[in-house]
Amino acid sequence: MSDPTASDPNRVWSTGLTEPESQELHRHLIQGTQIFGVIAAFAHLLAYIYSPWLK
Repeated sequence: MSDPTASDPNRVWSTGLTEPESQELHRHLIQGTQIFGVIAAFAHLLAYIYSPWLK
């Protein structure tokens, strides 16, 4: 029994997503990483302010 999405030319090979779906997923992944980075930078700033480990 073959996978019906395997013969669909609009699907990306190993994921089963279409090109627009994979771009949307990638956009959300990048946005989530950026948000996490901002929160992490803010947390490090607060940690430095309240317990300055380099002074």
